[in-house]
Amino acid sequence: ARYRALTRICAVQDIIEYCMGRQALALPLSSNTHPGVSKINSVLCEVSKARWDVIGLLMGLNDLENCAHLSRVLTGLLMQLDAVDVTGNMEVRNYRKRVVHEINCFLEHLEMESEGESAGRYDLAQNLSIRQIEDIREKITELKKQLLKSENASDLYFKPKAQLQGFLTQLDQVDIGKNPCIREARRRSVVEVQSVIAYVDLKEALGKRESLDQQGQEEHPSQKAVWQVLHHLSVHQREVLSFDGIRGDKNYKRLEEMLTKQLLTLDAVETHGDAGAKVARKQAVKFAQNILSYLD
Repeated sequence: ARYRALTRICAVQDIIEYCMGRQALALPLSSNTHPGVSKINSVLCEVSKARWDVIGLLMGLNDLENCAHLSRVLTGLLMQLDAVDVTGNMEVRNYRKRVVHEINCFLEHLEMESEGESAGRYDLAQNLSIRQIEDIREKITELKKQLLKSENASDLYFKPKAQLQGFLTQLDQVDIGKNPCIREARRRSVVEVQSVIAYVDLKEALGKRESLDQQGQEEHPSQKAVWQVLHHLSVHQREVLSFDGIRGDKNYKRLEEMLTKQLLTLDAVETHGDAGAKVARKQAVKFAQNILSYLD
């Protein structure tokens, strides 16, 4: 129901914005420009009347008009425009083209309104963009499962970050239009990919630090304390990425409490003026907050 309402509002917004764009171009043209302009102007007047009928229908304000009747009226106007001779004048041809485009825009919205219920046009699950997002999400879920099974991301036979960056590119190419429902679906998928990338990055960073630790390199106590928290966060993030419950679940509350505890631990870390420790703590805090945000 919300998707249907939003789709209708977006349709009305589209119609109004096109009308405003036409005004910015100083249309209609003067009748002295070309013999065919008078007829186009006459049709444009009828289009202006039809515009408010279409908006009224979409917003449920006009019960007298129905989609079929309005479609017939607009199709008749297209036929009148098609009969106008605009040979030899590019300006008038473009003028007619804009009016035709506006009528076709109305017809498209009317078609969606008339066929919405029977054809599933207002079913969010049938939306092409949503389908594309869901297809990408299935691939993300599969990749995430493989990553969570592995203790070390570098042990995998494939390059997960390259695939994950590819998913971000694919999501960026999905047409979301102006509908907030589709925009939110894509945003959630993007956040999921970014969280998995962050998980891989942290696992790799912890692996490199372990190698340096084995070499016996000196480390500031504050930085060491931050790294210990990051190790705990990596474990918690693994659980968060696997979590598929709801906010009321006991497991949700447990994860939230553990992440909050790590934030409090970071807050208690004394950097003693060490610049590296300050930066590390700041990054760790941001990382913990991002995990909480993803869990939410």
